[in-house]
Amino acid sequence: MFDDNLNILGNNKLRITSVDWSSLKQAAFSGTTGLLGRPISMLSFALDYLVAEYNPRQFKLTNLLIHLLNGICVYFLALLLLKAHRAKFAASIPLSSAGWVSVCIAAAWLLHPLNLSSVLYVVQRMTSLSSLFCFLGLICYVHGRLLMASNSKGWLYVFTAVFVLTPLAMFSKENGALLPLFLFLTECIFFGFTAPVLSRKLLKTLYLCTLAIPLLVISIFLVLHPEWMGSTYKIRDFTLAERLLTEARIVWFYIRLVFVPDINVLGLFHDDISLSKDWLEPFTTLPACLGILGLGLAGIVGYKRMPIAAYGILFFLVGHSMESSFIPLELIHEHRNYLPSFGLIFSLMFYLFVPGKQNESMKIRSLLAVFILIMLGSISYLRAVQWGDAVEMKLKEVAHHPESTRANIDIAAFYAAMPAINQEEEDDYYKQAYQFYAKAAELSASDTLGLMGLISLNANRTMPVEDVWVNTLTQRLTKFPFATNTGNFLSRLNQCTIAKNCQGIDNTVGQLFEAAFKNPTLAGGTKTQLLFAWSEYLLQIRQDSTAALRAARDAAASAPNDIDAQMNTAIILVKLKLNEEAKKQIAVVRQLDHLQTHTSSLAELEKLVK
Repeated sequence: MFDDNLNILGNNKLRITSVDWSSLKQAAFSGTTGLLGRPISMLSFALDYLVAEYNPRQFKLTNLLIHLLNGICVYFLALLLLKAHRAKFAASIPLSSAGWVSVCIAAAWLLHPLNLSSVLYVVQRMTSLSSLFCFLGLICYVHGRLLMASNSKGWLYVFTAVFVLTPLAMFSKENGALLPLFLFLTECIFFGFTAPVLSRKLLKTLYLCTLAIPLLVISIFLVLHPEWMGSTYKIRDFTLAERLLTEARIVWFYIRLVFVPDINVLGLFHDDISLSKDWLEPFTTLPACLGILGLGLAGIVGYKRMPIAAYGILFFLVGHSMESSFIPLELIHEHRNYLPSFGLIFSLMFYLFVPGKQNESMKIRSLLAVFILIMLGSISYLRAVQWGDAVEMKLKEVAHHPESTRANIDIAAFYAAMPAINQEEEDDYYKQAYQFYAKAAELSASDTLGLMGLISLNANRTMPVEDVWVNTLTQRLTKFPFATNTGNFLSRLNQCTIAKNCQGIDNTVGQLFEAAFKNPTLAGGTKTQLLFAWSEYLLQIRQDSTAALRAARDAAASAPNDIDAQMNTAIILVKLKLNEEAKKQIAVVRQLDHLQTHTSSLAELEKLVK
């Protein structure tokens, strides 16, 4: 499903057969997503493969286990926060009832359908694992601070949260770096740096080192290197300003889904959301921006009067401060709410149970809480049933999001790959795939995957490829921001051509490569990937070993410190029987292989050049 193919199915280094140091290292550092490679998440995928190879049941069972562990953490975190709230503000919830309130908070979070994609969408284990370490970090911190408040030693727990669990969260997914900010928020609202003088100074020093200094360094870097921000947006079809304006509307969309999880709106793909071009296009942009600003200010100003509400709001906003801000990620994904949604759910369930001045409504509010849990469980069940049937899921996705380019491409690819038992069924699958690929190509003026899908669909069936597809695709490959998915799809089309599974498009594929290399936004790992694919094309289709070698060298030169790029160059040199140069390239790879993850592969190559 979606990124599962690239990160798991297409990652040969995850296919370990034994638990030895070399295999585990190779798997852990095989990730290409994010700045840190997410080694903890990648290692967990490799262990799943070791147990049951690519059986999806095993991968999703592990995801479910992590989700349940997170639910247990939510229970203990809620219990500790309620205890901290009682100590600082008021005995609003009887201590005997705090356990049941925490159970309801954990149940609501566990059952919420917005969190389902992080369980059933395998690669989003990265999100759930990072959240697990964040929850554990918050538990350790609150427990440690409660101990410190009672003059007991709690620094071990505080340091564990900051210096052990924060790195673990980050090496699962980069937004684990937000844990110190969550801790700071928790400190400000529930503890207010109340501690003996020495401890108070140490706490402030801790946050100076983990928050203030890193933020200052990042700010200075962005000021001194403004071109970095511009270059990272080259592959996106939106600007920094458009992203920030659009994200304000998206955050409100997330809030809506937390409180009103409409199964007809929930989905894997939300690329049908319109961009905010300016403050009033669409007209909801300005109110959305003002609303987010108002929420933040209300949380900051009102934390003494309504600390739980303030904490819930600010926790949610902090949780989105990385993935829903200036960083040029894709605009919207439901799994980004997995951790932030705790804040809103915690606040909602608290105010349903807190007696306050409205004791007479407790029975009604308790019944409402029960109704909410039943509703969340029912919607999650219905959604899980949909996800359990591949055809049903994809049909629902495109029915609920008919203007989503990705939803149309996803179901088109499904029909294109569907094995048929007779000619009538084959014709029907072709018709469905053609229809959805064509619609995807029409939905977006910059889309390339729909057109490449049409080309591969016909070429795979030895049917003619229309010139208008090729010409339109050539223009789009040259003109519009070159996305990573475009490079992946073009590489797969090239592989299909080399394997002779796609007939009659040898020259077409060459034309598409040449158009791609004219695109000024083609850079980084995507360019390196395409240069290697181009090298294979030149070698296998055009049988031009000189040009193939030149392309491979260009690929290696574009990423001199990328060990995989250098390794691919060595493989091509071996294929071309350039043994002396291959030996030198193998030596280069050995120097880069500090973790010795390519030792066995290099040994195989050395046998071939001796």
